[in-house]
Amino acid sequence: MPSPVLAGTYATPVGDLAVLVDPASGAVVASHFGPVAQAARELGRGWVEQPDARVAAALESWAAGDGSLLASIPVSQEGSQLQKEIWEAVRAIPFGETATYGEVAADVGRPRAARAVGTACANNLTTPFTPCHRVVSASGIGGFGGATDLKRRLIALEAQ
Repeated sequence: MPSPVLAGTYATPVGDLAVLVDPASGAVVASHFGPVAQAARELGRGWVEQPDARVAAALESWAAGDGSLLASIPVSQEGSQLQKEIWEAVRAIPFGETATYGEVAADVGRPRAARAVGTACANNLTTPFTPCHRVVSASGIGGFGGATDLKRRLIALEAQ
Protein backbone atom coordinates (compact mmCIF):
# COMPACT_ATOMS: atom_id res chain seq x y z
CA MET A 1 0.00 0.00 0.00
CA PRO A 2 1.39 3.45 -0.89
CA SER A 3 2.46 5.75 1.92
CA PRO A 4 0.00 8.41 3.04
CA VAL A 5 0.04 11.77 1.32
CA LEU A 6 0.37 15.09 3.10
CA ALA A 7 -2.86 17.07 3.03
CA GLY A 8 -3.80 20.68 3.52
CA THR A 9 -6.89 22.78 3.00
CA TYR A 10 -6.35 26.26 1.58
CA ALA A 11 -8.84 29.11 1.31
CA THR A 12 -9.14 30.53 -2.22
CA PRO A 13 -11.49 33.14 -3.69
CA VAL A 14 -13.51 30.33 -5.29
CA GLY A 15 -13.72 28.05 -2.25
CA ASP A 16 -11.59 25.83 -0.06
CA LEU A 17 -9.07 23.73 -1.98
CA ALA A 18 -7.83 20.43 -0.58
CA VAL A 19 -4.33 19.65 -1.82
CA LEU A 20 -2.53 16.32 -1.47
CA VAL A 21 1.26 16.24 -1.76
CA ASP A 22 3.44 13.16 -2.13
CA PRO A 23 5.91 13.29 0.77
CA ALA A 24 8.73 11.65 -1.22
CA SER A 25 8.65 13.84 -4.34
CA GLY A 26 6.96 16.99 -3.05
CA ALA A 27 4.61 16.88 -6.06
CA VAL A 28 0.92 17.66 -5.89
CA VAL A 29 -0.84 14.38 -6.63
CA ALA A 30 -4.42 15.60 -6.21
CA SER A 31 -6.39 18.71 -5.42
CA HIS A 32 -10.09 19.19 -5.04
CA PHE A 33 -12.41 22.10 -4.32
CA GLY A 34 -13.94 20.46 -1.29
CA PRO A 35 -12.92 18.30 1.67
CA VAL A 36 -9.55 16.57 1.97
CA ALA A 37 -11.28 13.23 2.60
CA GLN A 38 -12.98 13.39 -0.80
CA ALA A 39 -9.72 14.24 -2.59
CA ALA A 40 -7.95 11.37 -0.81
CA ARG A 41 -10.79 8.99 -1.67
CA GLU A 42 -10.58 9.98 -5.36
CA LEU A 43 -6.84 9.32 -5.24
CA GLY A 44 -7.24 6.10 -3.27
CA ARG A 45 -4.62 6.96 -0.63
CA GLY A 46 -4.51 7.65 3.05
CA TRP A 47 -3.53 11.09 4.25
CA VAL A 48 -1.96 12.99 7.10
CA GLU A 49 -2.89 16.61 7.79
CA GLN A 50 0.25 18.61 7.05
CA PRO A 51 -0.15 21.79 4.97
CA ASP A 52 2.67 22.64 2.57
CA ALA A 53 4.14 26.17 2.76
CA ARG A 54 5.05 26.15 -0.96
CA VAL A 55 1.48 25.29 -1.91
CA ALA A 56 0.10 27.96 0.44
CA ALA A 57 2.39 30.63 -1.04
CA ALA A 58 1.59 29.60 -4.61
CA LEU A 59 -2.16 29.65 -4.01
CA GLU A 60 -1.97 33.01 -2.24
CA SER A 61 0.01 34.46 -5.15
CA TRP A 62 -2.42 32.91 -7.66
CA ALA A 63 -5.41 34.43 -5.86
CA ALA A 64 -3.63 37.81 -5.94
CA GLY A 65 -3.20 37.62 -9.73
CA ASP A 66 0.18 35.95 -10.25
CA GLY A 67 0.11 32.36 -11.45
CA SER A 68 3.87 31.90 -11.79
CA LEU A 69 4.36 30.17 -8.43
CA LEU A 70 1.38 27.89 -9.10
CA ALA A 71 3.02 26.78 -12.34
CA SER A 72 6.27 26.08 -10.49
CA ILE A 73 4.73 23.50 -8.15
CA PRO A 74 5.47 20.00 -9.49
CA VAL A 75 2.54 17.69 -10.17
CA SER A 76 2.34 13.95 -10.65
CA GLN A 77 -0.65 11.93 -11.73
CA GLU A 78 -1.27 8.59 -13.37
CA GLY A 79 -2.39 8.59 -16.98
CA SER A 80 -1.56 7.48 -20.49
CA GLN A 81 1.39 9.02 -22.32
CA LEU A 82 -1.04 11.16 -24.35
CA GLN A 83 -2.81 12.35 -21.20
CA LYS A 84 0.53 13.32 -19.66
CA GLU A 85 1.46 15.26 -22.81
CA ILE A 86 -1.91 17.02 -22.73
CA TRP A 87 -1.55 17.93 -19.04
CA GLU A 88 1.93 19.30 -19.74
CA ALA A 89 0.53 21.41 -22.60
CA VAL A 90 -2.28 22.65 -20.33
CA ARG A 91 0.26 23.70 -17.72
CA ALA A 92 1.91 25.82 -20.44
CA ILE A 93 -1.26 27.87 -21.10
CA PRO A 94 -0.38 31.31 -19.73
CA PHE A 95 -2.11 32.57 -16.60
CA GLY A 96 -5.19 34.61 -17.51
CA GLU A 97 -5.50 33.09 -20.98
CA THR A 98 -7.48 30.21 -22.44
CA ALA A 99 -6.95 27.75 -25.27
CA THR A 100 -9.45 25.59 -27.11
CA TYR A 101 -9.50 21.82 -26.95
CA GLY A 102 -8.39 21.84 -30.61
CA GLU A 103 -5.49 24.20 -29.91
CA VAL A 104 -4.22 21.97 -27.11
CA ALA A 105 -4.58 18.93 -29.39
CA ALA A 106 -2.48 20.71 -32.02
CA ASP A 107 0.08 21.66 -29.35
CA VAL A 108 0.67 17.97 -28.61
CA GLY A 109 0.94 17.11 -32.29
CA ARG A 110 -2.50 15.47 -32.51
CA PRO A 111 -4.69 18.10 -34.21
CA ARG A 112 -7.65 15.71 -34.51
CA ALA A 113 -7.57 14.71 -30.84
CA ALA A 114 -9.74 17.45 -29.32
CA ARG A 115 -11.92 14.80 -27.66
CA ALA A 116 -8.83 13.22 -26.10
CA VAL A 117 -7.98 16.64 -24.67
CA GLY A 118 -11.46 16.80 -23.15
CA THR A 119 -11.04 13.33 -21.69
CA ALA A 120 -7.63 14.18 -20.22
CA CYS A 121 -9.06 17.34 -18.68
CA ALA A 122 -11.97 15.38 -17.23
CA ASN A 123 -9.46 12.98 -15.64
CA ASN A 124 -7.18 15.70 -14.29
CA LEU A 125 -6.82 15.43 -10.52
CA THR A 126 -4.61 18.49 -10.00
CA THR A 127 -6.68 21.60 -10.74
CA PRO A 128 -5.63 24.46 -10.56
CA PHE A 129 -1.99 23.26 -10.69
CA THR A 130 -2.83 21.66 -14.04
CA PRO A 131 -5.28 24.38 -15.10
CA CYS A 132 -7.78 22.50 -17.25
CA HIS A 133 -10.24 25.30 -16.51
CA ARG A 134 -8.23 27.30 -19.10
CA VAL A 135 -9.26 24.84 -21.83
CA VAL A 136 -12.48 25.90 -23.50
CA SER A 137 -14.67 24.84 -26.37
CA ALA A 138 -14.33 26.68 -29.67
CA SER A 139 -18.01 27.59 -29.27
CA GLY A 140 -18.20 28.38 -25.56
CA ILE A 141 -17.04 27.46 -22.10
CA GLY A 142 -16.91 23.67 -22.53
CA GLY A 143 -17.18 21.13 -19.76
CA PHE A 144 -15.53 20.92 -16.36
CA GLY A 145 -16.68 17.76 -14.65
CA GLY A 146 -20.19 19.13 -14.26
CA ALA A 147 -18.91 22.28 -12.56
CA THR A 148 -19.08 24.86 -15.34
CA ASP A 149 -19.91 27.57 -12.79
CA LEU A 150 -16.60 26.83 -11.03
CA LYS A 151 -14.81 26.89 -14.40
CA ARG A 152 -16.27 30.33 -15.13
CA ARG A 153 -15.23 31.61 -11.69
CA LEU A 154 -11.68 30.28 -12.13
CA ILE A 155 -11.37 31.92 -15.56
CA ALA A 156 -12.78 35.19 -14.17
CA LEU A 157 -10.37 35.08 -11.22
CA GLU A 158 -7.40 34.77 -13.54
CA ALA A 159 -8.69 37.39 -15.98
CA GLN A 160 -8.64 40.16 -13.36
